[in-house]
Amino acid sequence: MSQTVKELHEKRMKMWDESIENHKKYIDPKTGLFLDKFTKIRTCPVCDSKKYISIFSKEGGTYVKCKECTMVYLNPVFTDEAIVDYYQTNHTEQSEVVESDTDNFYTGIYNGGLQTIKKCNSNISKILDIGCSSGTFLDLAKQQNLITYGVELNKAEFEFAKKKGHRVFNELLENISFDTKFDAITMWDVFEHIIDGKFYLNTMKNLLNDNGVIFLQIPSSDALAAKILQEHCNMYDGLEHVNLYGVNTIKQLAKKCDLEVLDLKTVISEIGVINNFLGYENPYLGDTTNKEFIPNLIDEEKLHETLQGYKLQVTLGQKK
Repeated sequence: MSQTVKELHEKRMKMWDESIENHKKYIDPKTGLFLDKFTKIRTCPVCDSKKYISIFSKEGGTYVKCKECTMVYLNPVFTDEAIVDYYQTNHTEQSEVVESDTDNFYTGIYNGGLQTIKKCNSNISKILDIGCSSGTFLDLAKQQNLITYGVELNKAEFEFAKKKGHRVFNELLENISFDTKFDAITMWDVFEHIIDGKFYLNTMKNLLNDNGVIFLQIPSSDALAAKILQEHCNMYDGLEHVNLYGVNTIKQLAKKCDLEVLDLKTVISEIGVINNFLGYENPYLGDTTNKEFIPNLIDEEKLHETLQGYKLQVTLGQKK
């Protein structure tokens, strides 16, 4: 029997609830928004424009869309000091969900990413995963005879990954002095948490060997689920997901960093979530079993063909 969308999402709801609970101490109960002492106003993280329209507020944060390049981002955003403190003391629910991946959901996604990386760079030996959590992706990379490095700010998850034998650092990337360069650098559902994406792409680029690649998996603001559900979509969490790139905005940012797009596709359709919502049910806890097509609209194959899946996988290389 087909597994319902509800069954797929129930165990992930605990992670969402823990994140929202952790937000509360930063929110002004009078306004429902984050306290000014934790935040700062910024320009568009892709084109630096000051022109934007407000979309909606959620869980303390306000999402806006740039009028110039269409980038969707949080404004105001947490200060660097506040966000580091948040991640260092945050819950470990993400690693617990991934480590207990009994349906092999994450394993399939991770292995697919490794295949894409090897397609773009066949001579890969050393890999660095930024925001490696408890090291599940690095475990798979190690099984494929890769030399594994990781960066993780959460102290509990850092210790867990370290005990597995990975070379892991509990520091911001820009503060680490590596004794080597890498054939691939990955960010799995991390780049959307980075306030200054341009700075981080350039930092990663300088850590690559010749022909090295950068692999990003990020939630996509072009996703059909995000556009239909909007504030009801878990992509918009109000604090952690500070930059929500689409196909064109991630291409623009890569170009600014002299990186070329080697591969770009979407994964995870969220068609079941959309069908729940269109059926007037809770999008994540409704009972639909239809995860293959939206009646009279689109099927899963076409959705990914048109890059409207929930998450973008982008592989970048240095321009020759």
